Amino acid sequence: MGRTASIEQQFPRRVGGRIAHRTWAVDLPAARRLFGGRGLDAERLQREVEGMAEHFPRWVLTASNGRERALCRRCGGLLVFDRGLRCVECERSATAPKGALLAWFGVLPPVGIDGLGALAKAIASRPPPLHVVSERPEIGRYLLIPLLVSYPPAFPEQSLRVAYLPGFFSIPGLPGDGPSHAVHLLGSGVMCLYAPGEWRLELSCREVLQQRAYAHAIKLLNYAAGRKQTFAKVS
Repeated sequence: MGRTASIEQQFPRRVGGRIAHRTWAVDLPAARRLFGGRGLDAERLQREVEGMAEHFPRWVLTASNGRERALCRRCGGLLVFDRGLRCVECERSATAPKGALLAWFGVLPPVGIDGLGALAKAIASRPPPLHVVSERPEIGRYLLIPLLVSYPPAFPEQSLRVAYLPGFFSIPGLPGDGPSHAVHLLGSGVMCLYAPGEWRLELSCREVLQQRAYAHAIKLLNYAAGRKQTFAKVS
């Protein structure tokens, strides 16, 4: 029998001029129904969600709509698995768009930008939509980069699809978001994280983010800053 322990997620929203967090128990059976494939059974999904809850507690399980997040048709809020699929803002029940994939949405750990020279000023003065620039004494200015990670129908035989949001490519010095051997992109902002034969069936979303995606984001920012050989270095 698979484990059935409840896992809670939360999301910040503005209520009456202040930020409040709405909390819900993740509806894992509804998430499995959206996935639709065989490779993400109840036990594997439980492990995936538990790993994310421990290491990336602010990420939420959602649905992707192509390369974008699936959003509520009524108010534009993010869709989450709360008593089925439901809008995190207006809390109304929702239907996933045709072709939607089970996905995670959240931001990577802070990426320091003070070492990027003139690019740091450009990013700080005009961050891409949904990206955040802030500052901490121990790391200086940093950028929070949102990502959308989708489970393809053939998962885990097929690797997770980790994508930047479209606005990320407005950062000066970045190439377009199409296929690129130079910066390891598959197209539509999707990272190329594994060479043929490198992907392993047991790899989880948490491991992909920690071991590959975070390093890809750092390298891409360094590439934009003029360090064109950054992807030739082994992470």
